[in-house]
Amino acid sequence: MNKQFSISKIRFFFIPILILLLFVRCDDEEIPFPYVYVDARLYIDTDLGNINIGDYTFVDGYGLGGLIIYRKDYAEYLAFDRACTYEVSRSCKLEDDDTFDGILQCPCCSSKFWMTGEDLAGSNYQGPASVPLKQYNCYLSGTNTLIIRN
Repeated sequence: MNKQFSISKIRFFFIPILILLLFVRCDDEEIPFPYVYVDARLYIDTDLGNINIGDYTFVDGYGLGGLIIYRKDYAEYLAFDRACTYEVSRSCKLEDDDTFDGILQCPCCSSKFWMTGEDLAGSNYQGPASVPLKQYNCYLSGTNTLIIRN
């Protein structure tokens, strides 16, 4: 009887601890990217300057830190928020890295992100950021208009 009583005490003590541990995450220091309404209509020839396949350009005025538009192929574009995913603020806008072509760097935390290669665009290259850039939905409307929404 005493042995059974001590086992139930152990269960009563350890089960809540195990449940609590399931909800604890190691990456709590990273701030979740906030929802920012984006509904942009950009003209490829004027707003984006007819960027070449594999190139990107910055567009201010949308999202948290502005937009990065990457041209994946002739008719496909990718749109990312220019704000860093680690230092999430309007003032931490990614900039071109002076050392490596096709890499963007955060001036606040020095995180780096790929902006080359259709499969790498937007992914993190070097921390402390551990998640890729915030990506928005985008599609062509006609031959000259890029629609970007979330």
